[in-house]
Amino acid sequence: MNRIQESMEKIQASKELRQTTLQYLETQRSRKNRFNRSPFPRLILAAACLFLILGTGGYSVYRIPVSYISIDVNPSIELGINRFGRVVSAEAYNKDGQDIIKHVALKNIPYLLAIERLMQDEKYQRFLSRDAQPVLTIVSDRTDTIIEELNTDEFLQKYGTQTYTSDTVCMKEAHMHEMSFGKYRAYLELSEYDQNVTVEDCHRMTMGEIQNRIDRCRLNHTGGNKNGHRGHHGNASGH
Repeated sequence: MNRIQESMEKIQASKELRQTTLQYLETQRSRKNRFNRSPFPRLILAAACLFLILGTGGYSVYRIPVSYISIDVNPSIELGINRFGRVVSAEAYNKDGQDIIKHVALKNIPYLLAIERLMQDEKYQRFLSRDAQPVLTIVSDRTDTIIEELNTDEFLQKYGTQTYTSDTVCMKEAHMHEMSFGKYRAYLELSEYDQNVTVEDCHRMTMGEIQNRIDRCRLNHTGGNKNGHRGHHGNASGH
């Protein structure tokens, strides 16, 4: 890796980008141990990765989010995640969320670490309780992998997080209403039971309040049969 590191020092890129690239290359090298007999395949792999990440327009590859996670309690915050699993964008969709992302650094770190950092924040902690569990909603072409990583993370398990999936259509509609796609997904689910509820109503509600109304509607819909409870996973886009 010494030659690669020397080359990286000559490239005009941020420290975070160089570190991420080196980590990515090191991971790829360890996965390709079967090529250890000859350095030629490793050099090809390294050159290809460097061209992909740092070649023409390579920096934009790092900056482009390919997956999104909406984190909703009352703060509604969306993380954009690049192909390397790093957070490259963080957007808040209500005042509580805006107050938090002003002082919590979330970019250029692995998304699991970003979520943990968020929930460990003193201001964020005030919104967490038994009746206010974080709801994580994913938009990605690798949702199964992300959900598995979220649901097996020991830190997140302590907070009883719920995970759902959505899609880009729902996300675009949510942003038109200036709402996170996680909260908008919950609104769409509630509207299936209560046709009188509006987006404006849900804007004024916390995520816990929306989820509680969904639970009550489900109980009424099933005639009080508690076996019709919400599962840990959901797959609702409203379309």
